[in-house]
Amino acid sequence: MINVIAFAKDGKYTGLKVSGHASFGEEGKDIVCAAVSVLTLNLSNSIEHFCDDDFIVDSDDGFFHLTLQDRSEKSGVLLDSCILGLMDIGEDYRDFIKINLQEVK
Repeated sequence: MINVIAFAKDGKYTGLKVSGHASFGEEGKDIVCAAVSVLTLNLSNSIEHFCDDDFIVDSDDGFFHLTLQDRSEKSGVLLDSCILGLMDIGEDYRDFIKINLQEVK
């Protein structure tokens, strides 16, 4: 199971943590893991290349954690888009991905 925590402050996403494996298919052919990996990697790369915002990212096999230090309009849209994509995957593959919202102070 892939576990996603979307962090929000004052109604706006500030980061996300993704951990686990979907186990939807055999290794190398798991479309759920592949889709989640593409969304999270693209998020990190896009913020780095298109935004001037500071952010922290930590990733490893089956783990991704990104926190925006500053949330500009651009980085906010990118993060919102990634979380929307993860939620869409969660609707179709709810037995393989779980998404929770956590409000931060």
